[in-house]
Amino acid sequence: MEAKENVIFKWHEQTFKGQVEREYQNAFLINVIEPYDKEIAEKFANRVVVSKKACRNID
Repeated sequence: MEAKENVIFKWHEQTFKGQVEREYQNAFLINVIEPYDKEIAEKFANRVVVSKKACRNID
């Protein structure tokens, strides 16, 4: 998967849509697009690191 690809992922039992900013060996740094989550916005500036296993590409 390349940077700027859109993905769907699960985080804390909730599904989110985001854009890959950076790829690591076993994870992605994702800029969360929707839905808005106050915790993610305040604590993580809308960016989270998510396991590659929890992500899938949006066609």
